[in-house]
Amino acid sequence: MPPEAVVFDWDGTIVDTLGMIYRANVVVLGRHGIELSREWFRERYTPDWRKAYADLGVPEELWEETAQHWSAEMGRMRPRALPWARGGLRRLQRHGIRLGLVTASTRAVVEPNLARLNLTGVFETAWYADDVEHGKPHPEGLLRALAVLGVAPSRTVYVGDTVTDLEMAQSAGAAFAAVGATTSDAVFMKAGAHHVWPGVGAWVDDLLADIAPSSGVSLAR
Repeated sequence: MPPEAVVFDWDGTIVDTLGMIYRANVVVLGRHGIELSREWFRERYTPDWRKAYADLGVPEELWEETAQHWSAEMGRMRPRALPWARGGLRRLQRHGIRLGLVTASTRAVVEPNLARLNLTGVFETAWYADDVEHGKPHPEGLLRALAVLGVAPSRTVYVGDTVTDLEMAQSAGAAFAAVGATTSDAVFMKAGAHHVWPGVGAWVDDLLADIAPSSGVSLAR
């Protein structure tokens, strides 16, 4: 059976922002005298920015201010969509699968790029870091998105590029699809993923190929 809804992460899943996230963090952390190495970021990157700030030694009373400065830095950048991601989204829409977005980025960072990348209206519901009290891996954002869609977690797949995304999907009771190059296959498998796809397009290819024989769904593009 095909999922009724697919909910997506944004950074590293739909858009290529990992390098931008690193550069923005270098700027804002530098204000606190904290040096962020590429090695640390590559090995320990997580969209759970509170955990990252704690690990890096940012005083808790400065977390919100630091996050606001990070959003301002990210708002100046212009990410590109990852290869085949937009086509994959539209193919899911054509097959009647409803789409949502749940991201650890803020509304001010993401919404202008939805318009710039011609993705306005693709997601029926979108939940940002500033919309929820509890960020990833807490399932609040995903559960709120599914409440708007009126779809049960058991009929949903969350697509993301980090173990934090996987943990959120598991906590919500949704299936998870691991994509991208942010997290190594070995780390994903250790965390419980069954397969890692190179990107959204490849996952959509496999999903539609799997559901077509039993559901009668046409694969015409």
